[in-house]
Amino acid sequence: MSSEAMSESLQFAAVKRRAVASRSYRVRLPASNGLNFAPGGTVQFDLPANLAGTYVDMSQCYLKFKVNNNAVASFALDRAGAYGFIRRLQISTAGAQISDLDRYNVLAAAMIDQDTSLEWRGSHGKTLIGTETSLRGELVGVNSARTYCLPIILNPLAQTTPHRMIPCFSLSALTLRWTMADIAEAAFSAGNPVVSFSDVEMVCMLTELSPGAQAMVDSATGGRYDILATSWAYSGATLGAGVTSSTSNLGFSYSSLERVVFALRPQASQIQGAYSLGNRATANLSEYNLLINSQQYPAQPIRREDKGAEALSELLIADHSLLDWRSGSGFTNGFKGAGIVNAVGVGFSMFSNIQPRVTLEPAYPFSDGDPDGTTAGDSVQLTAADATNAVTASNIGTFLASIELESAISNGKSSHIYSGVSTLASTVQLVTKHSAAVAGACSIDTFANFTILMSLNMRGTGVFSVSV
Repeated sequence: MSSEAMSESLQFAAVKRRAVASRSYRVRLPASNGLNFAPGGTVQFDLPANLAGTYVDMSQCYLKFKVNNNAVASFALDRAGAYGFIRRLQISTAGAQISDLDRYNVLAAAMIDQDTSLEWRGSHGKTLIGTETSLRGELVGVNSARTYCLPIILNPLAQTTPHRMIPCFSLSALTLRWTMADIAEAAFSAGNPVVSFSDVEMVCMLTELSPGAQAMVDSATGGRYDILATSWAYSGATLGAGVTSSTSNLGFSYSSLERVVFALRPQASQIQGAYSLGNRATANLSEYNLLINSQQYPAQPIRREDKGAEALSELLIADHSLLDWRSGSGFTNGFKGAGIVNAVGVGFSMFSNIQPRVTLEPAYPFSDGDPDGTTAGDSVQLTAADATNAVTASNIGTFLASIELESAISNGKSSHIYSGVSTLASTVQLVTKHSAAVAGACSIDTFANFTILMSLNMRGTGVFSVSV
């Protein structure tokens, strides 16, 4: 055999092969428990079941609903956009829980900050979910309505590894329950908006295989459909005012815990008159780590110093994007006005140092402070007048921390192996130290990212089971 090889561009015999016989079609699923909903209510959807040879691709599904502001008070969305209206997502089948993520909107705000660029938030994101290029979402006017289409994120059905379609022929439907947030939590308003949700539906793309093609799949799997996926879970605690260290019990018990993400949100800004979901403080944080059965992860605590380069590096490692120099984030939107000290903990525009006639000093999101979270600031500066008079300074903090727990053997993004730390029957704690006393009490919102196995045995029970 020759040791030499040809370029893929010269492999003329390697051509695409025709797929097995199938058809794809789009369906609109109405909520199974009503037509109109209010903040604090629960919206339930039942995915199709008992459909022979049919699958749903959750990466091509979205939640569509209309937000009606029925009052003379406008409101602005937080940086999570319309995801801010969703407090909790639960997925279950036949009475068994598959996934349960509380504070869904807080994690959505963090992941939109971390994983989306300024360009996406000002274009596709603005149309789909109501994001903006500053430190807030779009404004919803008085007596108006706005329809949003939210890709269904942060759940195992949409995070299969490797990518798998979800069978729709189980004997019991997969049920998704969305608990809507109170308007004071979801949005910023100086008044009292009266909000309702209507025309709520899930739009899904289903694929139906021919009987022969489904028989081939069933024969290859032996009737057992195993799907690995990553899921999220939440644990909450409080960082008290005046403390200089804290230890929080997380209760995470999984066979493969892959990363832990946490945010410190000032309790004083968790009100209707502040951007409470995305206002994240540093609270004088100086270092942090996990304890798993008293063993420290990482072995050396992560330090947050001056502008937070180490903390940001570790966050990008956990996101598998340290070397992705083309990606953007929302950690650095908004302006800091002249004379405002860096200790406020505000964000800054990624374009602030290349706009003409710039006179305002950018601040860094990884600086000390207990931000108010009331003013989103401007995202661009175009004129001399803007530079001296019209620019609104931001007082929203954007700090986010993450701890990577996967072994390097998986190379982070591998779809064939998983290598997180087992925390089954373990005590998992988050330890933080602070360079000075915390000025105001904060909520510690901690999220676990871990691998689960969803199994559907059509030769047995015929319903999904889950192993964590």
